[in-house]
Amino acid sequence: MRKLAATTAAAVLLTAGLSTPAMAADPPPPTDVQVSWADGKVRVTWADTGQANMVYLTSPGYAYLAAEPTADAPNEVLLDPRNIRDQAEMRIALRTMVDRQESASANSPVFDTHRVPKPTILSATSLSGSSVRMWLRQDEITDKNPNDPLDHPAGAWLRASISGPAAGEQREFLIPSGTKQADVPVRPGPVTIKLSASNEWGSFPVFRTVRVGTMRVSAALPARASWTGFTVNGQVEMFGPPAGEGVPVTIHARPNASALWKTISGTSAEKSGPILPAALGPAGGREYRLWVSETGFLRDDTFLLTPAASTSAKFVRTNASINRAEFFPTRAPAGTTVKLIVHVEPQLPMKAALQKWDGKQWRYLRAVQLDANGNATIAMRAPLRGTAKYRIATPAVKVNGLPVDFSTSLPFALTVL
Repeated sequence: MRKLAATTAAAVLLTAGLSTPAMAADPPPPTDVQVSWADGKVRVTWADTGQANMVYLTSPGYAYLAAEPTADAPNEVLLDPRNIRDQAEMRIALRTMVDRQESASANSPVFDTHRVPKPTILSATSLSGSSVRMWLRQDEITDKNPNDPLDHPAGAWLRASISGPAAGEQREFLIPSGTKQADVPVRPGPVTIKLSASNEWGSFPVFRTVRVGTMRVSAALPARASWTGFTVNGQVEMFGPPAGEGVPVTIHARPNASALWKTISGTSAEKSGPILPAALGPAGGREYRLWVSETGFLRDDTFLLTPAASTSAKFVRTNASINRAEFFPTRAPAGTTVKLIVHVEPQLPMKAALQKWDGKQWRYLRAVQLDANGNATIAMRAPLRGTAKYRIATPAVKVNGLPVDFSTSLPFALTVL
């Protein structure tokens, strides 16, 4: 113990004449720490007096050393936003470093990191081949620190990337963030639409894709038909529904080009296949077209769409149907009585005409008054001996406002003995 005490006393004597050095002062902290955007990176700048620095990303309960610029480096660093915590209120804490001693922190303004909410395409449909309407759902994220230095002035946005219809063709269309329904313009032809959601913190693909195909419909419509009607045939060529699934085909009609189309019948076709023949009933002359509505199917997270398509309008003229026009009997002695029997549709009390062929042209012979059922039975005296050709001619009329043209029967003969 005495030996230990003496050693201690000696140490005190040896140091009694020396002054104890003071603790070194902390390095001066940086000043004017600012954050901004530069080419998609977070740019941090500051002022100092030429020291090395430590750049920290901080939020409550969190600190991360993001960069260590040397004393001879510029007072600027660029930080990848993907390395910054999402949904956090952040700031940059910057310290100078001298002889391994850090200064107090100099802080940037607080900014928040909020990734754009990922939207989902709920549904999509083609609009007349010139645009696609999409219904979107997008979660809302609250900006806890609005108008901070890193907030983009435009906020978040959606970007529609449209590929096609030409090979290699690519266009972009911006949609405001939060949009529930958006119409994206497209050119006719096969196109693919992919959405991405973006804000200043990055871009993210949107769940589901839209592909727009093509639709073509053709039809065989006569230039003229009889009153009893005609049959429509045609073809549908399309991309869209699974093979073999029926595609509804609507038949429209209107009296003239200035009137509205009305649905008068319907049929169907298979994908890229013939239209099932459709029989149209009695009607006067009018315009017709075949219409196939747009289709939409969701398959493997892709909306497969085809735009509506139709044939061009075609006016089909109508003749009366002269179902019976004959003499009975067809052979009779001269001077005897024969009957002219006529039945015409449409069944109207119209005044038809009996015409006779004179070897060069048809000559009017007499009027034939039809009753309300389109019938006429007229007794006539057989003329001089010989065989002559006759026909019935009906005038142009209108039925329900639609024209039925001047019409004639097939020739029929009377032989007088």
